[in-house]
Amino acid sequence: MCAIVGGFAFILSKTVPRMPRNKVYRFIFLFVLCVPFNFAINYLNVWALGYHKMGWTGQFIIASLFAICGTFSPPQMHNSNTP
Repeated sequence: MCAIVGGFAFILSKTVPRMPRNKVYRFIFLFVLCVPFNFAINYLNVWALGYHKMGWTGQFIIASLFAICGTFSPPQMHNSNTP
């Protein structure tokens, strides 16, 4: 689970600074990125913890929630010298 989340964080850290300012493109990018990671986390939860398998609808709802949060969150400051 830590490797999956770490991979997701690494991909986001490399792509978010280069992401366009357009909110539609940002939403689409985050949605397309979140769906495979949701499937990987779901597979791991089913295999290791015995949870029930989540369907496509649940995967898309979770991915769209993360994409909405990432789209409308304020941009982060990249200068570490600013308080």
